[in-house]
Amino acid sequence: MRKRTRARELALQALYQIEVRGQEVLEDAISFCVGKAVDEEVARFASELVKGCRGSIDEIDKEITSVAENWELPRMAIVDRCILRLSVYELLFRSDIPPKVSVNEAIELAKKYSTENSGMFVNGILDKVYARHDGNRLKEGKAGPEGSLITDYGEADLHVHTICSDGTSYPEEVIEEAARIGLKTVAITDHDTTDGVRPAQIEGVKRGVHVIPGVEVSGYLQPYEVHILGLFIDIDDRNLVEKFVQIREERVARVATIVEILRGLGVNLETEEILNLAGSSPPGRMHVAEILMKRGYCENIPEAFNRYIGDDCPAYVPKKTLTPQQAIELMHGAGGVSVYAHPGLSAKDDLVSLLVESGLQAIEAYYPSHTPETVEKYLHVAKKYDLIVAGGSDFHGLRKPNIPLGKIRVPNETVHALRARCKQRSDVVTAT
Repeated sequence: MRKRTRARELALQALYQIEVRGQEVLEDAISFCVGKAVDEEVARFASELVKGCRGSIDEIDKEITSVAENWELPRMAIVDRCILRLSVYELLFRSDIPPKVSVNEAIELAKKYSTENSGMFVNGILDKVYARHDGNRLKEGKAGPEGSLITDYGEADLHVHTICSDGTSYPEEVIEEAARIGLKTVAITDHDTTDGVRPAQIEGVKRGVHVIPGVEVSGYLQPYEVHILGLFIDIDDRNLVEKFVQIREERVARVATIVEILRGLGVNLETEEILNLAGSSPPGRMHVAEILMKRGYCENIPEAFNRYIGDDCPAYVPKKTLTPQQAIELMHGAGGVSVYAHPGLSAKDDLVSLLVESGLQAIEAYYPSHTPETVEKYLHVAKKYDLIVAGGSDFHGLRKPNIPLGKIRVPNETVHALRARCKQRSDVVTAT
Protein backbone atom coordinates (compact mmCIF):
# COMPACT_ATOMS: atom_id res chain seq x y z
CA MET A 1 0.00 0.00 0.00
CA ARG A 2 1.31 3.45 -0.90
CA LYS A 3 2.22 5.65 2.01
CA ARG A 4 -0.27 8.42 1.36
CA THR A 5 -3.07 5.93 0.86
CA ARG A 6 -2.26 4.45 4.25
CA ALA A 7 -2.11 7.95 5.74
CA ARG A 8 -5.58 8.76 4.37
CA GLU A 9 -7.00 5.62 5.94
CA LEU A 10 -5.54 6.59 9.31
CA ALA A 11 -6.82 10.16 8.91
CA LEU A 12 -10.30 8.87 8.11
CA GLN A 13 -10.31 6.71 11.23
CA ALA A 14 -9.10 9.64 13.32
CA LEU A 15 -11.77 11.96 11.91
CA TYR A 16 -14.40 9.33 12.66
CA GLN A 17 -13.22 9.22 16.29
CA ILE A 18 -13.50 13.00 16.54
CA GLU A 19 -16.93 13.01 14.94
CA VAL A 20 -18.20 10.44 17.44
CA ARG A 21 -16.42 11.65 20.59
CA GLY A 22 -15.98 15.38 19.96
CA GLN A 23 -13.26 17.91 19.12
CA GLU A 24 -11.66 17.47 22.57
CA VAL A 25 -10.16 14.14 21.45
CA LEU A 26 -8.22 15.77 18.58
CA GLU A 27 -4.84 15.17 20.24
CA ASP A 28 -5.78 11.56 21.01
CA ALA A 29 -6.81 11.07 17.39
CA ILE A 30 -3.49 12.46 16.16
CA SER A 31 -1.63 10.19 18.59
CA PHE A 32 -3.62 7.30 17.12
CA CYS A 33 -2.35 8.20 13.63
CA VAL A 34 1.25 8.29 14.79
CA GLY A 35 0.97 5.06 16.76
CA LYS A 36 -0.52 3.16 13.83
CA ALA A 37 1.72 4.63 11.12
CA VAL A 38 4.50 2.59 9.60
CA ASP A 39 6.92 5.50 9.66
CA GLU A 40 7.30 9.22 10.27
CA GLU A 41 6.16 10.27 6.78
CA VAL A 42 2.87 8.38 7.04
CA ALA A 43 2.32 9.73 10.56
CA ARG A 44 3.01 13.30 9.54
CA PHE A 45 0.82 13.29 6.43
CA ALA A 46 -2.07 11.67 8.30
CA SER A 47 -1.72 14.19 11.11
CA GLU A 48 -1.58 17.09 8.65
CA LEU A 49 -4.80 15.90 7.05
CA VAL A 50 -6.58 15.59 10.39
CA LYS A 51 -5.41 18.95 11.75
CA GLY A 52 -5.99 20.71 8.43
CA CYS A 53 -9.45 19.27 8.03
CA ARG A 54 -10.55 20.10 11.56
CA GLY A 55 -8.92 23.51 11.41
CA SER A 56 -10.94 24.45 8.32
CA ILE A 57 -14.06 22.50 9.21
CA ASP A 58 -16.48 25.45 8.90
CA GLU A 59 -15.31 26.36 5.38
CA ILE A 60 -15.26 22.69 4.34
CA ASP A 61 -18.76 22.03 5.60
CA LYS A 62 -20.00 25.16 3.84
CA GLU A 63 -18.55 23.89 0.55
CA ILE A 64 -20.15 20.46 0.93
CA THR A 65 -23.53 21.89 1.92
CA SER A 66 -23.54 24.28 -1.06
CA VAL A 67 -23.44 21.42 -3.57
CA ALA A 68 -25.17 18.58 -1.69
CA GLU A 69 -28.67 18.94 -3.08
CA ASN A 70 -31.32 17.42 -0.84
CA TRP A 71 -28.66 16.26 1.60
CA GLU A 72 -27.89 17.88 4.93
CA LEU A 73 -24.61 17.04 6.59
CA PRO A 74 -26.17 15.55 9.76
CA ARG A 75 -28.20 13.16 7.59
CA MET A 76 -25.15 11.76 5.82
CA ALA A 77 -23.52 8.58 7.06
CA ILE A 78 -20.67 9.48 9.42
CA VAL A 79 -18.09 7.69 7.28
CA ASP A 80 -19.25 9.47 4.11
CA ARG A 81 -19.22 12.81 5.91
CA CYS A 82 -15.65 12.25 7.09
CA ILE A 83 -14.47 11.12 3.65
CA LEU A 84 -16.00 14.20 2.05
CA ARG A 85 -14.43 16.54 4.58
CA LEU A 86 -11.05 14.91 4.15
CA SER A 87 -11.20 15.11 0.37
CA VAL A 88 -12.59 18.65 0.18
CA TYR A 89 -9.71 19.72 2.41
CA GLU A 90 -7.27 18.17 -0.09
CA LEU A 91 -9.07 19.69 -3.10
CA LEU A 92 -9.28 23.23 -1.79
CA PHE A 93 -6.39 23.59 0.64
CA ARG A 94 -3.55 21.34 -0.62
CA SER A 95 -1.73 22.24 -3.82
CA ASP A 96 0.68 19.31 -3.42
CA ILE A 97 -2.01 16.75 -4.36
CA PRO A 98 -3.45 16.44 -7.89
CA PRO A 99 -7.26 16.82 -7.76
CA LYS A 100 -7.79 13.57 -9.65
CA VAL A 101 -5.79 11.73 -7.02
CA SER A 102 -7.84 13.25 -4.19
CA VAL A 103 -11.12 12.26 -5.84
CA ASN A 104 -9.99 8.74 -6.74
CA GLU A 105 -8.62 8.12 -3.25
CA ALA A 106 -11.90 9.32 -1.73
CA ILE A 107 -13.89 6.94 -3.92
CA GLU A 108 -11.68 4.03 -2.87
CA LEU A 109 -12.09 4.95 0.79
CA ALA A 110 -15.86 5.03 0.34
CA LYS A 111 -15.88 1.62 -1.35
CA LYS A 112 -13.71 0.13 1.39
CA TYR A 113 -15.24 1.67 4.49
CA SER A 114 -18.81 2.64 3.59
CA THR A 115 -21.85 1.31 1.72
CA GLU A 116 -22.18 -0.04 -1.82
CA ASN A 117 -23.42 3.26 -3.27
CA SER A 118 -21.12 5.56 -1.29
CA GLY A 119 -18.48 5.69 -3.99
CA MET A 120 -20.88 7.24 -6.49
CA PHE A 121 -22.27 9.62 -3.87
CA VAL A 122 -18.81 10.86 -2.83
CA ASN A 123 -17.71 11.20 -6.45
CA GLY A 124 -20.74 13.35 -7.31
CA ILE A 125 -20.23 15.74 -4.38
CA LEU A 126 -16.49 16.15 -4.99
CA ASP A 127 -16.91 16.77 -8.71
CA LYS A 128 -19.33 19.60 -7.94
CA VAL A 129 -17.04 21.14 -5.32
CA TYR A 130 -14.10 21.10 -7.70
CA ALA A 131 -16.12 22.45 -10.63
CA ARG A 132 -17.53 25.21 -8.43
CA HIS A 133 -14.02 26.61 -7.95
CA ASP A 134 -12.77 25.91 -11.47
CA GLY A 135 -9.89 23.94 -10.00
CA ASN A 136 -8.67 26.82 -7.83
CA ARG A 137 -7.64 26.30 -4.21
CA LEU A 138 -8.89 28.46 -1.38
CA LYS A 139 -5.40 28.49 0.12
CA GLU A 140 -2.26 27.43 -1.68
CA GLY A 141 0.07 24.94 0.04
CA LYS A 142 3.77 24.39 -0.57
CA ALA A 143 4.42 22.07 -3.46
CA GLY A 144 7.56 20.73 -5.03
CA PRO A 145 8.28 19.62 -8.61
CA GLU A 146 5.34 18.01 -10.37
CA GLY A 147 3.09 18.63 -7.39
CA SER A 148 5.02 16.43 -4.94
CA LEU A 149 5.39 17.63 -1.38
CA ILE A 150 8.97 18.51 -0.43
CA THR A 151 9.74 18.03 3.23
CA ASP A 152 11.75 20.84 4.80
CA TYR A 153 13.85 19.15 7.46
CA GLY A 154 15.52 22.41 8.43
CA GLU A 155 18.41 22.01 10.87
CA ALA A 156 18.77 18.44 12.08
CA ASP A 157 20.54 16.57 14.88
CA LEU A 158 20.92 13.01 13.59
CA HIS A 159 22.36 11.26 16.66
CA VAL A 160 20.22 11.43 19.79
CA HIS A 161 19.74 9.06 22.74
CA THR A 162 16.88 8.91 25.22
CA ILE A 163 16.16 7.16 28.48
CA CYS A 164 15.09 4.17 26.39
CA SER A 165 18.81 3.30 26.11
CA ASP A 166 21.50 5.19 28.01
CA GLY A 167 20.29 8.79 27.86
CA THR A 168 18.53 10.55 30.71
CA SER A 169 15.76 12.42 28.85
CA TYR A 170 12.41 10.95 27.95
CA PRO A 171 11.62 11.00 24.20
CA GLU A 172 8.95 13.67 24.74
CA GLU A 173 11.44 15.85 26.63
CA VAL A 174 13.92 15.57 23.76
CA ILE A 175 11.33 16.81 21.28
CA GLU A 176 10.17 19.58 23.59
CA GLU A 177 13.77 20.79 23.87
CA ALA A 178 14.28 20.48 20.11
CA ALA A 179 11.29 22.74 19.49
CA ARG A 180 12.55 25.22 22.08
CA ILE A 181 16.01 25.57 20.49
CA GLY A 182 14.75 25.68 16.91
CA LEU A 183 15.73 22.19 15.76
CA LYS A 184 13.33 21.08 13.06
CA THR A 185 14.48 17.45 12.81
CA VAL A 186 15.79 14.90 15.31
CA ALA A 187 16.86 11.31 14.74
CA ILE A 188 16.22 9.07 17.74
CA THR A 189 19.12 6.61 17.68
CA ASP A 190 19.07 4.68 20.93
CA HIS A 191 21.37 1.70 21.36
CA ASP A 192 19.81 -1.57 20.19
CA THR A 193 16.22 -0.42 20.69
CA THR A 194 13.61 1.70 18.94
CA ASP A 195 11.30 2.04 21.94
CA GLY A 196 11.78 5.81 22.01
CA VAL A 197 10.82 6.47 18.40
CA ARG A 198 7.01 6.41 18.56
CA PRO A 199 6.68 8.52 21.73
CA ALA A 200 9.02 11.04 20.08
CA GLN A 201 7.00 10.98 16.85
CA ILE A 202 3.76 11.65 18.70
CA GLU A 203 5.32 14.63 20.44
CA GLY A 204 6.96 15.72 17.19
CA VAL A 205 3.63 15.94 15.40
CA LYS A 206 2.32 18.17 18.18
CA ARG A 207 5.36 20.46 18.16
CA GLY A 208 6.24 20.53 14.47
CA VAL A 209 9.48 18.57 14.82
CA HIS A 210 10.35 15.83 12.32
CA VAL A 211 11.40 12.60 14.04
CA ILE A 212 13.54 10.22 12.01
CA PRO A 213 13.34 6.62 13.24
CA GLY A 214 16.83 5.36 13.93
CA VAL A 215 19.04 3.11 16.03
CA GLU A 216 22.72 2.64 16.91
CA VAL A 217 24.21 -0.84 16.83
CA SER A 218 27.73 -2.22 17.28
CA GLY A 219 29.66 -4.39 14.89
CA TYR A 220 32.62 -6.44 16.13
CA LEU A 221 35.60 -7.46 14.03
CA GLN A 222 38.37 -8.64 16.34
CA PRO A 223 39.81 -6.63 17.97
CA TYR A 224 37.71 -3.73 16.75
CA GLU A 225 34.20 -2.56 17.63
CA VAL A 226 32.56 0.02 15.36
CA HIS A 227 29.19 1.70 15.77
CA ILE A 228 26.70 1.90 12.92
CA LEU A 229 23.70 4.22 12.88
CA GLY A 230 20.60 3.27 10.94
CA LEU A 231 18.38 6.19 9.89
CA PHE A 232 14.89 6.09 8.32
CA ILE A 233 14.50 2.47 9.43
CA ASP A 234 11.23 0.55 9.72
CA ILE A 235 11.05 0.04 13.47
CA ASP A 236 8.60 -2.85 13.01
CA ASP A 237 10.94 -4.82 10.76
CA ARG A 238 10.77 -8.41 12.04
CA ASN A 239 14.47 -9.18 11.67
CA LEU A 240 15.36 -5.98 13.49
CA VAL A 241 13.00 -6.70 16.39
CA GLU A 242 14.23 -10.28 16.73
CA LYS A 243 17.86 -9.19 16.68
CA PHE A 244 17.22 -6.67 19.46
CA VAL A 245 15.96 -9.48 21.69
CA GLN A 246 19.18 -11.41 21.09
CA ILE A 247 21.33 -8.33 21.64
CA ARG A 248 19.63 -7.55 24.94
CA GLU A 249 20.46 -11.02 26.24
CA GLU A 250 24.07 -10.48 25.20
CA ARG A 251 24.13 -7.08 26.91
CA VAL A 252 23.01 -8.57 30.23
CA ALA A 253 25.73 -11.23 30.00
CA ARG A 254 28.27 -8.56 29.05
CA VAL A 255 27.46 -6.45 32.12
CA ALA A 256 27.93 -9.51 34.32
CA THR A 257 31.33 -10.14 32.74
CA ILE A 258 32.39 -6.51 33.22
CA VAL A 259 31.37 -6.67 36.89
CA GLU A 260 33.38 -9.86 37.36
CA ILE A 261 36.49 -8.26 35.82
CA LEU A 262 36.05 -5.11 37.93
CA ARG A 263 35.90 -7.20 41.09
CA GLY A 264 39.22 -8.71 40.12
CA LEU A 265 40.53 -5.13 40.00
CA GLY A 266 39.24 -4.42 43.51
CA VAL A 267 36.14 -2.57 42.28
CA ASN A 268 33.15 -4.12 43.99
CA LEU A 269 29.91 -3.64 42.06
CA GLU A 270 26.77 -5.77 41.78
CA THR A 271 25.32 -6.77 38.43
CA GLU A 272 21.83 -6.30 39.79
CA GLU A 273 22.29 -2.62 40.61
CA ILE A 274 23.41 -1.92 37.06
CA LEU A 275 20.44 -3.80 35.61
CA ASN A 276 18.11 -1.95 37.99
CA LEU A 277 19.53 1.37 36.81
CA ALA A 278 18.97 0.39 33.18
CA GLY A 279 15.42 -0.73 33.90
CA SER A 280 13.68 -1.73 30.68
CA SER A 281 16.48 -0.19 28.61
CA PRO A 282 19.28 -2.35 27.17
CA PRO A 283 22.03 -2.29 29.88
CA GLY A 284 25.40 -0.99 28.76
CA ARG A 285 28.68 0.63 29.68
CA MET A 286 27.08 3.99 30.36
CA HIS A 287 25.05 2.40 33.15
CA VAL A 288 28.18 0.73 34.54
CA ALA A 289 29.98 4.09 34.42
CA GLU A 290 27.23 5.81 36.38
CA ILE A 291 27.36 3.18 39.13
CA LEU A 292 31.15 3.48 39.24
CA MET A 293 30.74 7.21 39.74
CA LYS A 294 28.01 6.85 42.36
CA ARG A 295 30.09 4.34 44.30
CA GLY A 296 33.06 6.71 44.37
CA TYR A 297 35.44 4.81 42.10
CA CYS A 298 35.69 7.79 39.75
CA GLU A 299 34.63 11.42 39.71
CA ASN A 300 32.70 11.40 36.47
CA ILE A 301 31.59 9.22 33.58
CA PRO A 302 34.51 10.06 31.24
CA GLU A 303 36.93 8.96 33.96
CA ALA A 304 35.04 5.67 34.33
CA PHE A 305 35.59 4.98 30.64
CA ASN A 306 39.19 6.16 30.63
CA ARG A 307 40.19 4.10 33.69
CA TYR A 308 38.03 1.00 33.53
CA ILE A 309 35.59 0.24 30.72
CA GLY A 310 36.63 2.21 27.65
CA ASP A 311 38.16 0.56 24.60
CA ASP A 312 41.54 -1.03 25.47
CA CYS A 313 40.89 -0.52 29.22
CA PRO A 314 41.16 -3.38 31.80
CA ALA A 315 37.41 -4.08 32.08
CA TYR A 316 36.50 -3.54 28.42
CA VAL A 317 34.26 -6.28 27.05
CA PRO A 318 33.19 -5.95 23.39
CA LYS A 319 29.75 -6.75 22.02
CA LYS A 320 30.08 -9.63 19.58
CA THR A 321 26.55 -10.28 18.35
CA LEU A 322 27.09 -8.65 14.96
CA THR A 323 29.96 -8.10 12.57
CA PRO A 324 30.14 -4.65 10.94
CA GLN A 325 28.82 -6.16 7.72
CA GLN A 326 25.88 -7.75 9.55
CA ALA A 327 25.14 -4.44 11.29
CA ILE A 328 25.06 -2.63 7.96
CA GLU A 329 22.91 -5.33 6.36
CA LEU A 330 20.51 -5.18 9.32
CA MET A 331 20.01 -1.44 8.74
CA HIS A 332 19.48 -1.92 5.02
CA GLY A 333 17.10 -4.81 5.60
CA ALA A 334 14.98 -2.49 7.74
CA GLY A 335 14.83 0.01 4.86
CA GLY A 336 17.33 2.43 6.36
CA VAL A 337 20.55 4.15 5.46
CA SER A 338 23.78 3.04 7.23
CA VAL A 339 26.13 5.57 8.85
CA TYR A 340 29.57 4.99 10.38
CA ALA A 341 29.19 6.72 13.76
CA HIS A 342 31.88 8.92 15.36
CA PRO A 343 34.80 7.53 13.32
CA GLY A 344 37.17 9.87 15.14
CA LEU A 345 36.39 8.13 18.43
CA SER A 346 36.76 4.69 16.93
CA ALA A 347 40.04 5.63 15.25
CA LYS A 348 39.73 2.62 12.98
CA ASP A 349 40.23 4.34 9.65
CA ASP A 350 41.70 1.19 8.15
CA LEU A 351 38.22 -0.34 8.40
CA VAL A 352 36.50 2.27 6.23
CA SER A 353 37.22 0.51 2.94
CA LEU A 354 35.90 -2.75 4.42
CA LEU A 355 32.75 -1.00 5.64
CA VAL A 356 32.22 0.51 2.19
CA GLU A 357 32.61 -2.93 0.61
CA SER A 358 29.91 -4.10 3.04
CA GLY A 359 27.55 -1.41 1.77
CA LEU A 360 28.20 1.56 4.09
CA GLN A 361 26.40 4.65 2.78
CA ALA A 362 27.39 7.55 5.05
CA ILE A 363 29.92 8.71 7.62
CA GLU A 364 29.40 10.93 10.67
CA ALA A 365 32.07 13.55 9.95
CA TYR A 366 30.46 16.20 12.15
CA TYR A 367 30.66 15.13 15.80
CA PRO A 368 31.29 17.08 19.04
CA SER A 369 34.76 15.69 19.75
CA HIS A 370 35.98 15.93 16.16
CA THR A 371 38.52 18.70 15.70
CA PRO A 372 38.43 20.79 12.52
CA GLU A 373 41.30 18.65 11.22
CA THR A 374 39.35 15.47 11.99
CA VAL A 375 36.26 16.81 10.23
CA GLU A 376 38.35 17.71 7.20
CA LYS A 377 39.86 14.23 7.16
CA TYR A 378 36.46 12.54 7.10
CA LEU A 379 35.10 14.94 4.52
CA HIS A 380 37.94 13.73 2.33
CA VAL A 381 37.10 10.10 3.16
CA ALA A 382 33.46 10.72 2.27
CA LYS A 383 34.42 12.18 -1.08
CA LYS A 384 36.82 9.32 -1.80
CA TYR A 385 34.23 6.61 -1.15
CA ASP A 386 31.08 8.50 -2.27
CA LEU A 387 29.61 8.55 1.25
CA ILE A 388 27.00 11.01 2.47
CA VAL A 389 28.39 13.29 5.17
CA ALA A 390 26.26 13.01 8.32
CA GLY A 391 26.46 14.62 11.74
CA GLY A 392 24.93 14.61 15.19
CA SER A 393 25.52 15.53 18.80
CA ASP A 394 25.33 12.03 20.34
CA PHE A 395 23.12 13.65 22.96
CA HIS A 396 22.76 11.65 26.21
CA GLY A 397 21.26 14.25 28.51
CA LEU A 398 22.83 14.53 31.96
CA ARG A 399 25.21 11.65 31.28
CA LYS A 400 27.00 13.93 28.82
CA PRO A 401 26.26 17.32 30.37
CA ASN A 402 28.66 19.21 28.12
CA ILE A 403 26.94 18.03 24.96
CA PRO A 404 23.51 19.67 24.60
CA LEU A 405 20.93 18.65 22.06
CA GLY A 406 21.65 20.31 18.74
CA LYS A 407 25.33 20.97 19.45
CA ILE A 408 25.97 19.49 16.04
CA ARG A 409 23.47 20.26 13.29
CA VAL A 410 23.27 19.36 9.62
CA PRO A 411 21.16 21.11 6.97
CA ASN A 412 18.02 20.06 5.13
CA GLU A 413 20.04 18.97 2.08
CA THR A 414 21.99 16.44 4.12
CA VAL A 415 18.83 14.79 5.45
CA HIS A 416 17.40 14.50 1.94
CA ALA A 417 20.68 13.04 0.66
CA LEU A 418 20.62 10.41 3.41
CA ARG A 419 17.00 9.59 2.75
CA ALA A 420 17.73 9.14 -0.94
CA ARG A 421 20.29 6.43 -0.10
CA CYS A 422 17.83 4.31 1.86
CA LYS A 423 17.44 0.73 0.75
CA GLN A 424 14.14 -0.99 -0.04
CA ARG A 425 12.04 2.17 0.22
CA SER A 426 8.32 1.74 -0.43
CA ASP A 427 7.46 5.35 -1.26
CA VAL A 428 8.16 5.13 -4.99
CA VAL A 429 5.14 7.28 -5.77
CA THR A 430 5.33 10.44 -3.64
CA ALA A 431 2.55 12.48 -5.18
CA THR A 432 -0.27 10.18 -4.11
